[in-house]
Order: sequence, then C-alpha cells, then structure tokens
Amino acid sequence: MRPSNRSTLLTTTFLVAAVLAAAVMPAAAASGHYEFTDDAYTAEQGEVVSITLSGASDANNTSAALAGDNNTVPLRIGGEDVNFAVNATVVDEDRDGNVTLELNTSTAGQANASSYLAAAGNDSVNATQTTETLPATLDAGDYSLALGPTNNSTDTATLSLQAAETTTEPAETTESTDTETTTTADETTETTTNASASATTETTGTSDTVVPGFSAVLAVIALLAAAFLAVRR
Repeated sequence: MRPSNRSTLLTTTFLVAAVLAAAVMPAAAASGHYEFTDDAYTAEQGEVVSITLSGASDANNTSAALAGDNNTVPLRIGGEDVNFAVNATVVDEDRDGNVTLELNTSTAGQANASSYLAAAGNDSVNATQTTETLPATLDAGDYSLALGPTNNSTDTATLSLQAAETTTEPAETTESTDTETTTTADETTETTTNASASATTETTGTSDTVVPGFSAVLAVIALLAAAFLAVRR
C-alpha cells in the first residue's frame, strides 16, 4: 500500500505542477503587453502628436519575452461619440519594447487612416478609420486612447486637442498710419499756400504806398506854377 500511496502522491504533485505551469504561462505572455508612457497627451489642432507605447513596467522586454505575437498590440483612438474612431494594430517590429506613433491632427479623419497615423523607426501600424470622413480638422476636445481587446483594455489614456490660436493681421494699423500721413501732408500744403498768399498780400500793400508816384504829381504841379509865373512876367 505504501508504494501505491507514494505513486498517488507523485501523480498528484505532477498534476498540481502542470496546473501551476498552465496558470503561469499566460502571465509570462502578458509580460509582452504594452502601456502608454503618459496618461494624457496634449496638442494644438493641426499639430503632429507623438504617442509612445512601452512594455509594462514589470515586463522583461527581451526578444524572448516578446516572441510570437507578444510584440503586437491592438490600439483604439476616439469613438463614435466624437465622430472619429480608429482601430489599429501596432507591431513592435524590432522587439525592443518601445513604439512611437505619430498622429497628424491636421489631416486626421479626412483621408485613409494610414496617411495620418504612422509608426516611427522600424516599427509598423495598420490602421482603419471606422467613422465617416471628416470635412475639416478634428474638433478641439478630448479623444480616448485604449490598448488591448475592445472589451478588455489593458491600458487607457487621453488625447486633448486645444483650439488653434488665431493671429490678428496688422492691416488696420497700416491704413490708420497712411491716413495720418495723408492728413499731415494736406495740412503742410495748406500751410504753405496760406504763407504764400500772406506774402503776396504784404507785397501788394507795400506797392500801393510807394512815395515816388506822389513825388511825380508834385513835380508836375511845380512846373505848371513856374510856367504861369513866367507868362505873367
């Protein structure tokens, strides 16, 4: 009976070990999963946003840990509630545990997803937009980011788009300066004209009061008087 009990004990031990090994295997595979390096990404409308993924902090990011499909992770951007939704599959091609995605918000939603979402370096991403094409740039607001299966996200983050700042053109200032310059020129012309008129008036007045004209009249009277006296003599 003792050998039988010992055999039973060994068999039970092997079964428990097998169960534990089966339970550990998914955890080891999960070590290749990725997470966002930030909880929130902020950008202005029209800018290119860099979204970086890395292996979980407790993962052993080696080629062995990222073997098989462990270097691949599903990614979702936005949703139906914001009229912009993208489903993508990110592949860490070099299996270094880091992937950087570039999202061009100036064209996002307006064309094929592969034209505005790309992976930097040797990594890759295959994306599909599930909402209708947008007529303009993405609206300012928050867009959700999620990694993992649709109903079981392994990590989430938020993309916050801020409204683009507008600049004021200096057209009005230029027009105001031109108007002032023209007015000044008109005032200068008017002043010059008035000054010339005043000078002419003064000259004319001086000519009317010249003494030589009056002296000629006196000379004529004197000559007539002298002739009259000569006739009487």
